[in-house]
Amino acid sequence: MIERGRGGIRPTRIFAGGGWVQYRRILVPITGGPGDRRVLDLASILAAKRNSEVVLVYVVEVKQSLPLDADMPQEVAHGEACLAEAERYARGQAEPKIHRVFPELLQARTAGAAIVDEAIERNCDVIVMACKLVDYRGQPTMGETAQYVLRSASCEVILTREATDL
Repeated sequence: MIERGRGGIRPTRIFAGGGWVQYRRILVPITGGPGDRRVLDLASILAAKRNSEVVLVYVVEVKQSLPLDADMPQEVAHGEACLAEAERYARGQAEPKIHRVFPELLQARTAGAAIVDEAIERNCDVIVMACKLVDYRGQPTMGETAQYVLRSASCEVILTREATDL
């Protein structure tokens, strides 16, 4: 269990299946949004016990009308800036600090498929990601990316959601 209080996030117990959960490799999708720091704080707690690798992934989604390897300089620059900021935060401000951080910029048709494929390729034990609720036909629901990752990932998935007015 993880508690969030006035002093920030602190682990009280991370226990499952008869033993302490220890992840070797954690994948964290970065969006440049407000949930990034929260998932990095959570990943730092999960990584601290074993000095785990944390893979930061930013996905540039490519429209169907463009080739997959299309030049998208603005989107790539934004992704690189988001990854640089996330890496800076993970190494310097997250508590505890994450020492083994590996940023990765990907281009794909959909972020969900790219996240799942990267987790498989890197043999990740868990995906830690933020999600937001969107209004779909009058009902609050998770976005497509979070739904896809939950359905398709072969490893554990931990979601955190920001408070919302929906």
